[in-house]
Amino acid sequence: MSQLEPMPGVEDESSWFQPPGRGWGDVVALLAWTVAVCWIFWDAVSLRGAFFYFDVTEINYPYRYFFAEELKAGRFSRWCPWLYNGLPLFSESQAGYLHPLKYLFYPWMETWKAFNFDTVLSIWLAGAGTYGWLRRHVGPAGALTGAALFGVGGFTWAHLVHTSMINALASVPFAVWALEWAWASGAWRGVVLGALAIACQVFAGHLQDVILCSGILGSYGLYRAATAASKPERRAVLARTFGLVALGVVLAAVQWVPSKELLDRSPRAGGLSYDELTFGSWSPELLPTLALREAYGTRARDTDWMDGFYPYHEMDTYLGLLGLALAVVGAAGPGAKDRWTTFWALLAITGGLLMLGRFTFLFDYAHKIPILGSSREPVRFHLWVALAVAALAAVGVERLQRPGVVSLRAAIGLVVVIVVVSAPILFFVYEPIWNDPKRWTLPYHLARYRWLGRELLTGAARTGVLVALGLGLAWRASKTSRPRPRARLAACLPVLVLLDLLGAHKDDAPTVDPAYWTSPPEIVNRLKADPSFIRVFATGDKSSGEPGFASEPIDFMRVRDTLNWSLPAAWGLASSKGETPMIPRRILDYTDNAMYKAGRFDLDSVSHIITGRLQRSSFVPNTPVGDAFVHVNKNALPRARLAGKPFYAADRQDAVAALTRLNRELYARIVVEDPARPLSPDAEVAGSARITTDLPEHVVVSVDAQTPAYLILADTFDPGWSATVDGNPAPIAPAYVAFRAVYLDKGAHTVEFHYRPAGFTLGLTLTAIGALISVGLIVAPRRIGVGSLDHVHLATATRLRRIWIAAVVLIIALSILKIGSTGNVAIQNRWDRAWHKFTWGSGIEAMVERRK
Repeated sequence: MSQLEPMPGVEDESSWFQPPGRGWGDVVALLAWTVAVCWIFWDAVSLRGAFFYFDVTEINYPYRYFFAEELKAGRFSRWCPWLYNGLPLFSESQAGYLHPLKYLFYPWMETWKAFNFDTVLSIWLAGAGTYGWLRRHVGPAGALTGAALFGVGGFTWAHLVHTSMINALASVPFAVWALEWAWASGAWRGVVLGALAIACQVFAGHLQDVILCSGILGSYGLYRAATAASKPERRAVLARTFGLVALGVVLAAVQWVPSKELLDRSPRAGGLSYDELTFGSWSPELLPTLALREAYGTRARDTDWMDGFYPYHEMDTYLGLLGLALAVVGAAGPGAKDRWTTFWALLAITGGLLMLGRFTFLFDYAHKIPILGSSREPVRFHLWVALAVAALAAVGVERLQRPGVVSLRAAIGLVVVIVVVSAPILFFVYEPIWNDPKRWTLPYHLARYRWLGRELLTGAARTGVLVALGLGLAWRASKTSRPRPRARLAACLPVLVLLDLLGAHKDDAPTVDPAYWTSPPEIVNRLKADPSFIRVFATGDKSSGEPGFASEPIDFMRVRDTLNWSLPAAWGLASSKGETPMIPRRILDYTDNAMYKAGRFDLDSVSHIITGRLQRSSFVPNTPVGDAFVHVNKNALPRARLAGKPFYAADRQDAVAALTRLNRELYARIVVEDPARPLSPDAEVAGSARITTDLPEHVVVSVDAQTPAYLILADTFDPGWSATVDGNPAPIAPAYVAFRAVYLDKGAHTVEFHYRPAGFTLGLTLTAIGALISVGLIVAPRRIGVGSLDHVHLATATRLRRIWIAAVVLIIALSILKIGSTGNVAIQNRWDRAWHKFTWGSGIEAMVERRK
């Protein structure tokens, strides 16, 4: 059917939700958004500083450096030899191999510059996409308000160090926008565009974001279908909604199929435990941070005293009291019975409930649900809340701009309730300060007191002034009958929202001198100049989470000296270590069971071991280099070598047991999982092996085997690797659990290893099928089936909201109280860790000790 069908019981498209046409207002709004983003990230945008903080140093920059260097060399290398003795980096996914922004910057820029622009542009796109989506419903001022709340709200700052999540964040508003367009137009082209947005989330490398975004789309589709007035509309809505998600998943199969294959043989293969899944649940004690972002300090100033109780930087759910108040305004008035607005109100409530995680019974068995049970840290459901509040606040500003009565009673009431409830919580939490003031007397603690006090005062002043000014402008606009003055007054509100959000997070985008990345530490130059260097194992005692704007000077450069985490890859050094749980289980089996004294570092060709001060006594002799200590392992075996006297293991578990049992015999024997057993267990071998080609996905070894032998390549075993001997296919057997072995007859041989990620061919095939489907949908007739209007009068809206709120209250109540065996009413155990008293010892003391 080519035209929209009339829908009984639902009025026609609401005349109130008719946004003005595009014009100069949009130019001004987008310019304001651009200026705001450039201001908060000015050091990064102007290239005066480089991102470095926390996960950027540990994972994200080193991964992208390797990827960028390979692109510049004309290679698309999906295997990284610089980490974990070889890592299936494409399958690990966080490097974002196929994300479009990678090809916009990384092939031709220095990596630190590309990384800056990659991060900032993703945030700009998240806001710009939100703006474009909301302009379907409201004018420029309202859309800018929503863009601010979603683009630079708490969720963005909570995950600024998670680069793949920031890349994925940009897709969310575009996916919703495309879905609404597909519903309204009846065209399947919107489904294709939305599917591309979903695929880009997968390509960004953080699959949890895909689950969260798909949850929004799926909930939206089910709600829209449930409120449809005709079966054709219902069928059309469901087909487009789940067709969009399914097509996005198929288009991205080239990435997620190899990632799933790696997940199935990683330490996370069994899923998460209940404690792992619910770590990062949002406790009610954090409610004051909704009003005052600095209520419990900030990581930026080293005052985040709750960091030991939570992954505190991820608990940032700040959207500002003004933003929340505007959302309440948007949920009332014309939006109170509007189908579109009602959904976002319900989503905000649902997201807030799910954020509680372990504090409700909803998560008691969530860890047993496939896929969903792997989505850790329930606070990440704040993505739902942020998007919903952005939509509602946009409508709130639109209401204040247009003629008509606008009551601010509920909005002011919400502000008052949050402030009033926060007061006793803060009093309870900070009680030790006045009841035990002499408990913390170290100069470091006293300095933290002063900084925390300044943060609380300046934050309270900022919030108070902006909220008062914002509510004052809203009140004045609501009382003004003249259209132009009213519109101008309300147009100031998105500016205040931006000032609030940026002011609350002005220290949360720390940068460092670009020399942090461009001028390697001295240890890197020494290792590269040492002809005996093969691989490094590095471990440090400093934190990559040092505060970005600490209260006293910090030499961030010294953090690099020990080459901890994934840092060797940032300067092109091969390492036996890294920093990700998405590794083959065999790597962990080897490192956990091959002991240092039994030759662990000898077998995996670690020629140099670097430590910080705390571990230096374990590896002697050592030489100080900067803040690091270097031990040269003279017993390191070559990466490519011949081995005999095999111990044949039946499987991985048997091989793991052999590592422990054989101990120092491992020097003279090879533990190999080869069912063919071609070599005698007591066979001595002679000969040589030399690597002649050493590329990430292609390794060639020239062998002179004077006896039958196993060729060992001390690189990570992976099903994606294949081998040929003199041009003929040859099986690769796991050696020492984690490495590769190929059996060779006596004689001279050329052994070639080639890599193609396991699952890549299947994934590529599915992606090609998805691409063909997409082309078919694009060239199909513009309109197929029934359209679905966004804004229609929903008679049951008020009742639906009340039922939703009542259900949430009931769920929380049932999660708090329990009936004991004697019939007494008690508090459930899930709340035992919900409240914490002030202390400086939860995380910061440990951090300062590392600095010492």
